[in-house]
Amino acid sequence: MSSVRLDSTTQDKLRQIAARKGISVSEVHREALSEYLEREFEATRKSRYSDMIGIADSGRTDLSTNHKQIFCEILDEKYANSQERGKEASE
Repeated sequence: MSSVRLDSTTQDKLRQIAARKGISVSEVHREALSEYLEREFEATRKSRYSDMIGIADSGRTDLSTNHKQIFCEILDEKYANSQERGKEASE
């Protein structure tokens, strides 16, 4: 069992909807809460970042199949460059 405190404006609107639909105020609560929970659970099923996925274009078409190799190449390049800078600094 749950209890909800509402301001008078919201309570009045709730009563009006219940009267118009011919159902109880509790049923309006249940319907509204059920719809809200469905939307929230649907939102969590989707990625929080779905609006950002795919917005950048790397120019590569093989990222989904060769991501490990590409990542290793990036790391090799990064660390090769940092090792070269370290050699230059020590000379």
